[in-house]
Amino acid sequence: MHNDDKQKSMKYALVVLAAPGSGPGNVRAQKFARALKKANIVLTRVFFYGEGVRAASAENADSIHKWSEIAATQDCDLVLCSASAETHGVLTLPTSFTLMGLGALMEAGHDCDRVISFD
Repeated sequence: MHNDDKQKSMKYALVVLAAPGSGPGNVRAQKFARALKKANIVLTRVFFYGEGVRAASAENADSIHKWSEIAATQDCDLVLCSASAETHGVLTLPTSFTLMGLGALMEAGHDCDRVISFD
């Protein structure tokens, strides 16, 4: 197998722990997601946990737009941790996001070659 073939078959999942505006974690995760596409690496899921769920809150429209664009161009899932969403008051979900439990993160860890977290 050539190195290029291996890269094309690699699957990544991201875990976003940082809220938009709380530091560079959320923006770095977006840049990393875009870099994966350029490298022909498949991004299967972005899991937002803890304060990271604020990326989908109404006051972060720019974040919602950027993550939705990533999901559309890379055909990946944007998943909010249900317990974190409740804790942080993210009760209305944008259309590109779904609500799931920690099992969705465990599933991504099982199905992907790499899981990278950003805080």
